[in-house]
Amino acid sequence: MNKKSTLLIIWALAGLVTGWKQFSLSDVHSHINNFQIFKASFGHFVHRMPLYLEYPKEYFDLYLYGPIFAILMAPFSMLPDGPSVILWNVLNSVVLFITLWHLPLVENKRVAITWIVLNSSITALLNTQFHALCLALILWSYICVEKKNYLWATLWIALGIYIKLYGVVGLAFFFFAKDRYRFAAYFVFWLIVIGFVPLALGGFDYGIQTYREWMGILAHKNELNENIANIRTDVCVMGMIRRWTGDPTISNLWFLIPSMILNVYLFFQTKKWSDPDFRLRILAFVLLYIMLASTGTESPTLVMAFPAVGIWFVLGEKTKERWAMLIFTLLISSFSPTDVFPAYIRSEFINPLALMILPLFGVWIWLAYDLFIEKQPQK
Repeated sequence: MNKKSTLLIIWALAGLVTGWKQFSLSDVHSHINNFQIFKASFGHFVHRMPLYLEYPKEYFDLYLYGPIFAILMAPFSMLPDGPSVILWNVLNSVVLFITLWHLPLVENKRVAITWIVLNSSITALLNTQFHALCLALILWSYICVEKKNYLWATLWIALGIYIKLYGVVGLAFFFFAKDRYRFAAYFVFWLIVIGFVPLALGGFDYGIQTYREWMGILAHKNELNENIANIRTDVCVMGMIRRWTGDPTISNLWFLIPSMILNVYLFFQTKKWSDPDFRLRILAFVLLYIMLASTGTESPTLVMAFPAVGIWFVLGEKTKERWAMLIFTLLISSFSPTDVFPAYIRSEFINPLALMILPLFGVWIWLAYDLFIEKQPQK
C-alpha cells in the first residue's frame, strides 16, 4: 500500500471515529450541536422560516452561515442523526486530505503537511464543524489557479464567500492568474449564479430578507466575540491582547492596519510572482492571517492555519530553530485543546489568555521574513 492510500485510510477513519464518538456521547446529542444547526437549516429554509433566530427545541446557539449552505445541507437532512453526522465528518476529513494531497509539492512534503494538519483537523471534527471544508475551498481555489482552471477556481471562491465569507481571501490569487480578465468574468458569473439560487428556491422576498438577516447576525456575532469573559472565541491577536490587559475596548485596528500594510508590501513583490515557492508562501500567509485577524477564531477554527504551518516548515531550511518553532506551535496551538495536554495549564493559562494564537503569530512573522528575503527568480 502506498503512502497516499495509507494516509487516506487514516483520515477517513478519523472522520468515521469522531462522528460516531460524538453522536454516541449523549442522548440529547449536545456534542453534535454544530451539525444539528447545519442540518436543521435546510428544513427552516424549505419552510421559509428565519434562518438566524434561536430554535432552542432543536439546538442551542445560532446559525451563522449563508443561505446557500442551508440548501447544500439537503442530503444530510434526509438521514437520521447518526449516519448523517458520520457521513458529514468523513466528508470533511476526506475532502481536506485529498485537497492537501493536490498541493503543488513533491510527495514527501505533502506527506509532512498532512501529518502536521491531522490533529487540528480532528479537533474540528470533534466539534462537527465546517472549517475543514471551508479550508478545502480556499486551497482548491489556489490549486485551480495554479492549473489555470479559472472556472473552477472562481467557483470555489464564490461558494466560500456565500457560505462563510472566509472564501474572500481566495481573491488574492487573482493576481497569480495568467488570464485575469477570464478570472474576473468567471468570478462575476459565479457570484450571480450562486447568489441567485436562494432567491430562486426560496422566493425573491424571502431570499433578500435572509441575506439581510445574515449580514445583521454576523455583525452582532462579532460584537459578542469580543467579550473577554467568553474564552472560547476571539482567539486572535487582538483578542489575546484584550485578555492580557483585561481591556475589552482595545480595537482590532491596532493589528489590522499595520498587518494590512505588511500584507500589501509582501504580496506586491511582483517580480517574485513567477516563483512557485513564493506563491505557496503567500497562500500560507493569508491562511494564517485569517486566524490572526478574526474575532471568530476558536480552537476548532485553527485547522485553517495548519496547512500554512506545514507549508512554512517544508519550504524552509530545517534548522534547529525551525524545528523548535514547529514543535512549540503543534504543542500549544494544536494539542492544547486535547486531553493529552495538561488540563490545569489549558484551563488556567492557555484558554484565559488566548495563548493558542501566539505560536501561529510567530510563524506568521517568520513567514513574512521568508517572503521578504526570498530572492527574485532568475530569468
